[in-house]
Amino acid sequence: MGLSSASEFSVDIVTRVVQPDEDIYIVQPGSSYWLYETFKANNHIFLDFPALPLTFSTPAPDDKTLRQMVVRSLAMGEWIDSGKQGKQPSQLLSDYVGKDSRKRLGRYVGAIKRLYWDLKPGAIIVVPGRRFYDEVMIGEIVGVPTMYSAAQIYGGETVPARKVRWLRSKPRSAFSAELRDKFGKPNPLTQLDRSLRVEILRAGYDQYVFDNEFTVRLNTTEDDFTTLDDYNIQTFVNYVGGILIAVELGRTDKISFEEAIRLLRDHPDLVPDLKQSINSIGFQRLVAATVKPLVIGVLLTAATAPAAAGAAQPVPAMVTVTNSAAPPDDPCTIHVAARVEGAMKLMKLDDWRRVCESARDAKAATGLSTTMKAKPRKRLTP
Repeated sequence: MGLSSASEFSVDIVTRVVQPDEDIYIVQPGSSYWLYETFKANNHIFLDFPALPLTFSTPAPDDKTLRQMVVRSLAMGEWIDSGKQGKQPSQLLSDYVGKDSRKRLGRYVGAIKRLYWDLKPGAIIVVPGRRFYDEVMIGEIVGVPTMYSAAQIYGGETVPARKVRWLRSKPRSAFSAELRDKFGKPNPLTQLDRSLRVEILRAGYDQYVFDNEFTVRLNTTEDDFTTLDDYNIQTFVNYVGGILIAVELGRTDKISFEEAIRLLRDHPDLVPDLKQSINSIGFQRLVAATVKPLVIGVLLTAATAPAAAGAAQPVPAMVTVTNSAAPPDDPCTIHVAARVEGAMKLMKLDDWRRVCESARDAKAATGLSTTMKAKPRKRLTP
């Protein structure tokens, strides 16, 4: 390593790597959005089809059978909505033969098969609120399909469902007009256009990789944010960014702070974009077509990690990288780890100490942090 007389950290980058063939789906929370609060409070999502008995240990029923099951479910829904007045609809599928030719039934059957059989754990789903300023909830599916019931819906009738882990929400008004239009579609399940997925990823994740976009979010929590605080943050970001340019250029000599900044000026096309939203409590998002933002996030997380009890604040000299949000052999994680190691080999210890102090000053003043997780491992000997 290029640095010495410091400590070793392991950093979990907690970065969602979205695969090229991975889709994002909008789940409509029932007619007129009536299931929105239920989805939010109970961490389950489902299509608005009560009394739809399904068995998930076997393949989905054939389309003809599913169409008849949906017609029966719609009849049951109307009966439940009426307060169960009149005769309960027949439970025999044979009684719905000839009543299953409506065009929309094909769309319903496709949504049922997709949500309950095709979507795997980890699939990203979006549930919009009804009004312009309502929250749009973003989450990931958890576990296998199940049958779910609640006393306040469908008179306690069971419904096929998927458990979901909500990540974050954002006002509907904050999304583009094109995406808001998608939120208003009456389809029970809508596959989101690829061109619109970045909006969802930026709203739902602090770190993600999608197509050629790598991004990290630097959060602040304090009410006061000054130009000095921003200077301290950018001192760290720009120094590491310059060092990473040196790595890309194949440099093997030690790079001073001044030279790192000069490299940024000389190669503006290699500098990560900064999307800033700091109004006291807020964030800065770094975006690039390479892993630079993730590497900056790793080193910032290690630089600002708390010292062990009773120990002086360490200056990280070695940083290992993991990603709990991706498989162990994830190529992106491996690439980030290699870039972290390459960058630290080119750093001068005094300059690294200097930018670590700037980052810690910013953390003390603004609550600067990432959602990456740093864990000290062991003290290295000089």
